[in-house]
Amino acid sequence: MTITIKTLICLLPIICALPAYCADVAKFKPLTELYLDANKIQLKNPEGVACGKTAVLVADTGNGRLVSYARNNNELKNGVEIKLEQVPYPIRLEATVQGKVLALDGKSRKIAFLAADGSFVSYLDYKNVPLPIDIVPRSMTVDAGDNIYVVDALGMRVIVTDQTGTFLRQFPFPKETGFISDVAVDQRGGVYILDSMKGQVYKAAPDSKLFQPFVSGLQAHIYLAVSIDTDPQGRIYLLDQNDSAVVLLGPDGSFQGRYLSYGWRAGQINYPSQACLTENGIMIIADRNNSRIQLFKVQ
Repeated sequence: MTITIKTLICLLPIICALPAYCADVAKFKPLTELYLDANKIQLKNPEGVACGKTAVLVADTGNGRLVSYARNNNELKNGVEIKLEQVPYPIRLEATVQGKVLALDGKSRKIAFLAADGSFVSYLDYKNVPLPIDIVPRSMTVDAGDNIYVVDALGMRVIVTDQTGTFLRQFPFPKETGFISDVAVDQRGGVYILDSMKGQVYKAAPDSKLFQPFVSGLQAHIYLAVSIDTDPQGRIYLLDQNDSAVVLLGPDGSFQGRYLSYGWRAGQINYPSQACLTENGIMIIADRNNSRIQLFKVQ
């Protein structure tokens, strides 16, 4: 059977969507997976995870609780249950530079400040935020100065506040967006938002208040990405929830590879909902439908 040049050109986008057929720019080495806390209670559909310096906090959503694992390099130990009446249904977590954790509750739609040990401190109290007054957070992140970036689904904007909740600035969503699910800030202060519906990433430069198209046409590589993160090298990680994979982009937005796959075995994921990166290159994924978290060494 003869393969024409035209046929090869048509096949290239499919072949190069698989890292095994392209030059590997990164490797995801499975390290371990955790299903239980210290009392042998199984995690149930965890949706959030936050990487702290000495601990990893998991939003064990199905059990209506948090679980804190002590972190020592590449290992997680213990797994202490934390039940908070102020956060009965945690769905999203984010570690701050100062060691606190932001927790988004899926029922009240409030963002709570938690201490490093997971205890409740306070809710994020918005001050001087421009209309609309009602804010419906979808996700959040922090920058190097611990300023808080909130994806406001109702106001169609990203709101930036300081740790006291005092308004600093805002970024309106571009008019052509579908559904903005997550936000990330890189080491230089660039702000990225992820459009899950249209498979696009937008970026606002550090000195700008407007998002501009950064990456489009990602439908060839992702089905429904719900989480975006960056590493110190400026690479961008997109967590594909519906197609169970991680898509890696270069600092310029170029496609660098698609990693992991659907399944229940070690190293496979099933409907992942959030990931976080540690300072030593460990990615921890809330592997929702496998009711576990998994650790990968990104090399």
